[in-house]
Amino acid sequence: MRSIALHAALWWLLLLAGATFAPAGEAASVVIADLEFKPSTVTVRVGDTVTWINRDFVEHTATSRNGVFDVATPKTRPAHWRAQKVGDFSYYCRLHPNMTGVIRVTR
Repeated sequence: MRSIALHAALWWLLLLAGATFAPAGEAASVVIADLEFKPSTVTVRVGDTVTWINRDFVEHTATSRNGVFDVATPKTRPAHWRAQKVGDFSYYCRLHPNMTGVIRVTR
């Protein structure tokens, strides 16, 4: 019982400190800042999740050039996409087309 209380207290401290918890299977995070995807290229495996965290001053999207995904990346919460097939997926922001990135999905 004492262990459960200790874990609960630790969880609340982390939550209050602003810690974020990644979804199961997450393999890569992309931070959006200064009108750029950072890093611009990430590699994940099929079944993994890519998370975008928008720390910029405006809204963005992560939109694949081949129509596989179109993810809104609001400033208020992280956005996610789960890789479902092998390949290289080039993407950009529909609102700022000069912002580009690549997701490489392997087995």
